[in-house]
Amino acid sequence: MSATERTPPSLSIGELSERTGVPTSALRYYDELGLVRPEARASGRRRYAASAARDVTTILFFREIGFSLAEIGRFLAGERQGRREMIEHKLAELAEQQHRIEVARAALEHGRRCPAGDPVKCPRFWSIIEGRQRGLSLEESHERAH
Repeated sequence: MSATERTPPSLSIGELSERTGVPTSALRYYDELGLVRPEARASGRRRYAASAARDVTTILFFREIGFSLAEIGRFLAGERQGRREMIEHKLAELAEQQHRIEVARAALEHGRRCPAGDPVKCPRFWSIIEGRQRGLSLEESHERAH
């Protein structure tokens, strides 16, 4: 068996892009950030191990669940305890986002069925705006308007 038969072929950046659906510009950026590094360069071109497709898919997964690229880098490079802390932090962040979405949804639902007929003619709408102007959060302003 020759060496080429034993070693899985490496991927060009274009091939990695095709396999993952990630543009080559993003793959170059991942390289700059140290997230997915080529295993070698041939004639100045990046060559990736076949396992790089899994690494890119891992990044996509983390992006889908709300991690920034910087957070992904820290998560993958971190220790077990640090990862647990990052998960706890991300869960708290997502809970806050969910809460803000629920408040926004309630405000929009009111706007859709507002008895004033036009949300900008609604006294509750202006009450919320005035609350925000006084420095209240959206949630506080919305609660006070109701």
